[in-house]
Amino acid sequence: MRHVLIALAIAGAAPFAHAGECEDNFRKTGNPFTGADFASRVTVPQLSVRQALGQLRGIMIAEKMDVITEDPDGGSMLVEQRSTAMTRAVPILINVSDDAGAAAIEMTVKTEKGQFARQESMRSEVCRLLGQVQGGKAGIAAAAQGAKARNSADVTAKDVYVFSREIAREAKGNALAVTARHRGRQYALKGEVDYVQEDGSDYNVSFRVPDQRDVAIRVPGDDAPRVGVACLFRPNQLANVLTFRKGDKANFTGTFLRYDDGQRTFWLENCRQTVARK
Repeated sequence: MRHVLIALAIAGAAPFAHAGECEDNFRKTGNPFTGADFASRVTVPQLSVRQALGQLRGIMIAEKMDVITEDPDGGSMLVEQRSTAMTRAVPILINVSDDAGAAAIEMTVKTEKGQFARQESMRSEVCRLLGQVQGGKAGIAAAAQGAKARNSADVTAKDVYVFSREIAREAKGNALAVTARHRGRQYALKGEVDYVQEDGSDYNVSFRVPDQRDVAIRVPGDDAPRVGVACLFRPNQLANVLTFRKGDKANFTGTFLRYDDGQRTFWLENCRQTVARK
């Protein structure tokens, strides 16, 4: 959180609501070798389950995290800190239940095998996030605003080979999660054109993604099968598409459409060429 959750050190953090309750309830299970959970629980008076989740949606999106899925009636939400060049994605599970008119909120940060995090830092960060939830009139107003929040519409720029390996590792862990994680996100990918063909009313321009066995440098333990990356251009982009040639260097920007685990392909739609090819 704050872009770097793992091994985050917080010095001189400002006071927050529910601090004592959150710190008393904080617990850690597991370890870096098997994966660890960091969790705590607070109870916020004069707040419904739906209102608590509305606030948390706004809080987490403001922290540049993605809401992967939520069930306002059932009281659950899965949020994720995005992966970076240095860290893997970190899922955060939130469960809310009614406690005699108050919202009992439990937050669990789940780290994978091989991810290291200081317990003290994780406690400070979990409690900082939970401490932003308010009850009463202020909480109701914050919930209405938070429920309207949407995941960031920024564009993530990647080299297509690096991007394809990231998707391959994600799909190896849980192929279903790929669609949930990338829904609505935009990507600017740089790579080499492999082939161009019609795809219904659109035009499919696919990147060349070498098999990992054919590259000189490989990441130890990265043995997930190859994932292709394809960009669908609308008919109004035909003039650009007709100029593409196999082997051309290109930069395409598009929005996630779907991941097909059977074809091992990540699809982008509404693509456009954003940088002149060299």
